[in-house]
Amino acid sequence: MKTLWVLLGVAALLLMSMPTFAEEAAGDWGGLLMGQLHVIVHIRKDGGQYSATLESPDQGKFVLPADTVTTTPDHLAFAIVKINGSYDGKWDEAKQAWIGTWTQGQAMPLVLKRLVDGKVVAEAPKRPQEEAIMAAPRPYTSTEVIFDSVAGVRLTGAFSAPDGKGPFPAVVLIAGSGPHTRDEDVAGHKVFMVLADALNRAGIAVLRYDKRGMGQSTGDYARATTTDFAADADAAVTWLTQRPKVDPAHIGLIGHSEGGLIAPAVAVHNPSVSFVVLMAGPGLPGDQILLMQQAAIARASGESETNISASQKTNKAVYDMIKSAQSLEDAKTKAAAMAVEIATDRKIPLAEIQTGLAPITTPWFYEFIRSDPRPSLEKVKPPVLAINGALDMQVPPKEDLAAIKEALKNNTDATTIELPGLNHLFQTAKTGSPSEYIEIEETLSPVALKTITDWVKAHSR
Repeated sequence: MKTLWVLLGVAALLLMSMPTFAEEAAGDWGGLLMGQLHVIVHIRKDGGQYSATLESPDQGKFVLPADTVTTTPDHLAFAIVKINGSYDGKWDEAKQAWIGTWTQGQAMPLVLKRLVDGKVVAEAPKRPQEEAIMAAPRPYTSTEVIFDSVAGVRLTGAFSAPDGKGPFPAVVLIAGSGPHTRDEDVAGHKVFMVLADALNRAGIAVLRYDKRGMGQSTGDYARATTTDFAADADAAVTWLTQRPKVDPAHIGLIGHSEGGLIAPAVAVHNPSVSFVVLMAGPGLPGDQILLMQQAAIARASGESETNISASQKTNKAVYDMIKSAQSLEDAKTKAAAMAVEIATDRKIPLAEIQTGLAPITTPWFYEFIRSDPRPSLEKVKPPVLAINGALDMQVPPKEDLAAIKEALKNNTDATTIELPGLNHLFQTAKTGSPSEYIEIEETLSPVALKTITDWVKAHSR
């Protein structure tokens, strides 16, 4: 099995072991990202050199050229720096497809097949919870909203509140890393749609919004950092305080993954926040989370301990290099030099190394790799609920919850819970591997939903 020398992003890019044969990459390919977003990749070959462009018809008519493209008879990889995106796939002869991972803040499975009559041929997965929500009567009303964040950024979203006069307790849902809209679409699941529905039915109002640069929200997603996303979440809290249907004394934050890094930072500085829920929120520095995450996913993928150890050593060196940089531009310079060094030392094509390093020299990664949630957690005064799935491979639950518990030791109302059998998305899972996300029909475990809604109700009286 081919092993990638470096694992990047918020989830590993290790490829699963599968039968491989030769395949010419040139041509037109398509697939469904997150089970619903059509993606088309055009690969051209000219004089032995490959180039690629990416289209997303569902997001408008635009074409993004790849900065680097690497191909072998059984391997396809490309990176688009402008959107912090990269793809890494391996050819599966039986499926006649590239089986791989699209990484843009987080890793998402993406299977690319040749287009048929210029169209993507893929079957949308079943999502029974979401289908039930759309089919059943809803005892709440949802309205489209627009509110302003900092520096002229205007955010769009949905505010849903139980029927009745109110005022009601309310929460802001803060999405994890990646180019999410208000529903936090991950692997074909509308995570926040299901969560918001459960909260609304429990008598809690919800504001969820499109990240800057996504949906109809303005701003530049590609240049945004965790600090920028925190400013947006803070603006969302302020917007809620001005709503007649909202009880200003009971406004909380629910952050998933990176959203769980953002929520404590907002709670420390915004006195309107009265409680915080962390769903797989980081309790350790960014580089530590990534290294543990990558090792866990590699083991689940069948990698040997020898390969994992070698990859961890390389990744740590890369992260230390980024952390030692004095600026983002300095990081880019250091990364370029490191790419040449690794390519020469390991006899790997330079373009392949450059493709792998491209996502780590973005503003978001430069900040995230330095992040440490503990100082903010130590200052959080409102009640906190921190939950992790026991099968989570992206944020290791035992180490993470232990760190959060220690950081919150002076908080008089802090609860940490490890939920058995659940993965990073809080789905009922078999192994917890990200490759399962799209295959699991359940969007959010009823156990997780009850844990969250019961706790929020108890802290909104």
